[in-house]
Amino acid sequence: MNMLRGVCGGLLLGLILIPLDAASAQPCQTTGTDQTCTNSVFLSAGAAGLSDLGTVTVANTSSGSIVGTGVSVVGIVANVDANVTNGGSISGVGTSSANGIETLRDSNVTNSGTISATGGMFGNAIVAGRNANITNSGTIFGSGGTSAAGISATAAANVVNSGRVSAFSLGGSAYGVLASSGTVTNSGTITATGFSGYGILIFNTAQVTNSGTIFGNTAALQFGGSPDSLTVLPGSRIIGAINLGGGGDTVNFRGGNHNLTFDTLAGATVTGTTPFAVSGNQAAAVDLTPFASNWRTLTDFTRGVADAVPVFSGSAGGGAAPLAFAGPDGASRFDDAFAAIPGLTSAYAGEAAVFKAPAMRYADGTTVWTRGFAGQRIQQQDGVLLRTANLFYGGMLGGDWQTRPDLRVGAFLGGGKTRTSIDPNQGALDSDLFFGGAYARYDIGQTFLHGAVQAGGSRNASARTVNNNLVAGGLETATASYNGWYVSPEATIGQRIGLGQLADAAYTLTPSFRLRYLYGAFDGYTEAGTTAPLTLGSQTVSTLEERGEAKLTRSVSFTPSDVLSASLTAGLLGTQRVGGSTISASLLGQAIPFATPGQGSVWGGFGGAGLEWRSRSVTLYSAAEYLALSDRSNVVSGRAGLRVAF
Repeated sequence: MNMLRGVCGGLLLGLILIPLDAASAQPCQTTGTDQTCTNSVFLSAGAAGLSDLGTVTVANTSSGSIVGTGVSVVGIVANVDANVTNGGSISGVGTSSANGIETLRDSNVTNSGTISATGGMFGNAIVAGRNANITNSGTIFGSGGTSAAGISATAAANVVNSGRVSAFSLGGSAYGVLASSGTVTNSGTITATGFSGYGILIFNTAQVTNSGTIFGNTAALQFGGSPDSLTVLPGSRIIGAINLGGGGDTVNFRGGNHNLTFDTLAGATVTGTTPFAVSGNQAAAVDLTPFASNWRTLTDFTRGVADAVPVFSGSAGGGAAPLAFAGPDGASRFDDAFAAIPGLTSAYAGEAAVFKAPAMRYADGTTVWTRGFAGQRIQQQDGVLLRTANLFYGGMLGGDWQTRPDLRVGAFLGGGKTRTSIDPNQGALDSDLFFGGAYARYDIGQTFLHGAVQAGGSRNASARTVNNNLVAGGLETATASYNGWYVSPEATIGQRIGLGQLADAAYTLTPSFRLRYLYGAFDGYTEAGTTAPLTLGSQTVSTLEERGEAKLTRSVSFTPSDVLSASLTAGLLGTQRVGGSTISASLLGQAIPFATPGQGSVWGGFGGAGLEWRSRSVTLYSAAEYLALSDRSNVVSGRAGLRVAF
């Protein structure tokens, strides 16, 4: 009996639910009361595409089109509320007036398609008798000869826009968003063009957060006399007047470069998560991202130089060992294992072949070499610091020679370039660098010591994209040029460990540790190209970098003069910013000193691979590496080169 009751109850519940599920998928009718429906066809009944006496809940699919045409028309009209999800098209086209969606109470709309209205006199895409709650990633457009609005609400307009909201009136007023009060979060575009055009007009309390574009040919933002708030984010582009109206307003700078002029800032509160300054009715703010990436860019470039300097043995006259780790080695327990490797002459019979060059010698061991390197560091957004891409590359020419059996010294010259790009189109920094240096390698049995120093100068050009609401297009570019220089000494200690022979190949494990210091200095400058130029004092950069690495090398001799070596590397790297971090600066005639932003200490892991081919006196080399760091950045780099021994 209980089982029968359960079955009957389940059937009854199913009968109750079926009509509800079916109702939600019912096709829309041109007229009705409290419809819940889905439309995927062309729906029109002349003056109204869909007219409902109560609350209508509509899902208009990407293939759906709801259209009202005639004199005074509407796409969807509801006597109470309209709950609309639109992926298709909803429109009204009237010779007199037209509305896309019209309600006597609330319009609750999620739009990824198109909602439009074109009227001879009045054209409003969305009209709410009470509140308009709109989430838009598509297009909302109103056009009328006398008046037009993208979104209009008698009470509150609560808008989240990542698409486009616009209005156009040839001879009258146009409003992107028009409401008594409202909250607007815009990362897309809101525009209004007309005889008088207002991007956003809110009569009472307004809260606007912008990282997109807001334009009005009369005013981009027009607020009443209530306490209003404007929050500008990176990417914010406000074009036109900003009329706060007074009354205890708040302006919040939350990243990005801004140079905004208001009708008044009297009684207003200005705050910022980045340096800012206020002078009269003008307020400006500076994005800190370039100053966070400045030292990291120089660190990456000089690391590229350091990695490209060959680490050659101090005693194999003129012959570089595979992957730059060749060198002399006395008799060891590995001798027997290496004795059978082909390509070794009797002159090397008593030495571990894994550390040996091909069986050839040159008069004085002098070599010349050239190498190129390139890489890119991607830094993801971190708080107020924006996403950056640092590209660096360079080339160098050098030579080294053997001064004694266990010591080899060399020198090099080179040049390169870096380019830092800041998202979203917030600016860039280009640097041309030239450098030179010296290095030495000392072997103590299987242990080696490598020391190097590099120094160079740079010519730097910076550009900041600044939102200025009073210039055409809303953007201006603040530029500056300045010089810099740097020096970077380093020391490496490593140990070569022969692992034996397998399948006619010799294997070597080489753990090493490198400590590198960098000191750089940059001249001060004052920007041009903006009415709010930033003046920056001289800057210094000091970093300490540690690198622990393990390299596994596999070497195969095909002939006495032809050797192919491949390697895999892995390890850890840490970088710390040391010394003072305060940067002196002024904006709008006011001092705004700030600390160098970003994490002062980062660490991470890396892995890489390399390949070296040597034939007689010529060696070809290439390597690539991937580095992932704790500050959500990563570096991909590579290097290649040619070496000739004489």
